[in-house]
Amino acid sequence: MKYISLLLLIGLFFNWELKAQEKNPTIVKIDRALLAGEALDTIPQKQPDRVVYQSRVYDGNEIVIYMVAIGTGITNTFKGFPLEEFIFWMNGKALVEPVGEKPFEVQSGDYFIQAKGFTGNWNFIDNGGIHLELALVAKNRIPESDNSPITKAMIIDKDLISGISTENKEGRNTIYEGVELIVNIVGFKNWKIRSIKKERMIHLLNGVVTITGEDQKPAKYYPGDFLIIPEGFSGTWQNVGQQAVRAIEVYRAY
Repeated sequence: MKYISLLLLIGLFFNWELKAQEKNPTIVKIDRALLAGEALDTIPQKQPDRVVYQSRVYDGNEIVIYMVAIGTGITNTFKGFPLEEFIFWMNGKALVEPVGEKPFEVQSGDYFIQAKGFTGNWNFIDNGGIHLELALVAKNRIPESDNSPITKAMIIDKDLISGISTENKEGRNTIYEGVELIVNIVGFKNWKIRSIKKERMIHLLNGVVTITGEDQKPAKYYPGDFLIIPEGFSGTWQNVGQQAVRAIEVYRAY
């Protein structure tokens, strides 16, 4: 009986050890080949002149990230866009015409939020190739009647991206708080991450950061890197470069 109890205790100990090792999830870095548009699948379209390619590059518990390529010279018309979407425009140009609002252009390097409830046109200007974008959405939808607080597509101010805005302070600065997504500019020199509550995407704009998960090896990240900090992650974020750290952070609002 004592022998059985000893084996049971040993089993419980090793089970506890295994769970302890699995407790802290790891950072996910999105592969640059995927960001370049490799491995895109054709999405069937009702109109034969439309070309859309898509690949799911991250499928998490709370957020999903896609790479999307859209053929040029076409127009998409929306009547109450059904979700909130964060988009990094990587190639091409589009003229956005919100109903009742002044038209504006979106082009390579722009970050913007496609609002839930947006009504208007997206005109993809012909550039002899395709428009490429990274798109992030919340995993689950909220009721269709709950529209975004801003119902036209919103480009993130370039002064915020460049770091010269007076709103750029050390720490976390919220620049969009919607019904499905929250978008921040973060500028942590040092950040003690303790069992983070929400899964989030980080796009590092400036600086060099080393992130070390508890019981994990340090990993270094550079400007342009897209990474996912998973829910429950604990570790440290340290600025190890000469430049101030600046990054975009996106996560689910609810």
